[in-house]
Amino acid sequence: MLNANPLKPKFVYEPRVMNVVAYLHFNKGGVAQKLVHELKYRGQQEVGIMLGEWYGSDLIKSGWAIDLIIPVPIHKSKLRKRGYNQADCFAEGLSSSMNIPVRTDLVERKKSTVSQTRKSKVERWENVNEIYRVTNSAELQNKNLLVVDDVLTTGATLGELVEVLSESGAAAIYIATIAAGK
Repeated sequence: MLNANPLKPKFVYEPRVMNVVAYLHFNKGGVAQKLVHELKYRGQQEVGIMLGEWYGSDLIKSGWAIDLIIPVPIHKSKLRKRGYNQADCFAEGLSSSMNIPVRTDLVERKKSTVSQTRKSKVERWENVNEIYRVTNSAELQNKNLLVVDDVLTTGATLGELVEVLSESGAAAIYIATIAAGK
């Protein structure tokens, strides 16, 4: 498990982010890349569920008081094409081992964007500007949220989601990803 210290500074601008962790370190050609590739592009949803269950067993010892797990949503067009959201799979595994409900209905991705993988830091932040919309802010009021995604690199996608969750009244936000890279 990665120490949270190297990842938390990516969200220094948002005081409601309490901690940021990743289960694996992402290296090109490494195990994490292979696992995420299987999950995201080869339909191996059980990889995300399994990693979530394993990581949830570790996270439960953290003492975090989490009310809801919120997976990073993907756009409807991508969901139709892929058939599932890889972050939902990870969230399902976490939920199973941590006994915390997953809510996929509280935030939606309102804009489809091109892949972030080949973009610079600045291009990534520009690409995800204002892409999320909260559907029911009352359900988020004063809640401690665990926001989950597959990979954390620059923090642009997660940062945009964290911003709308904060504006909607979340009390505290924790972030967990399958892997983190540079």
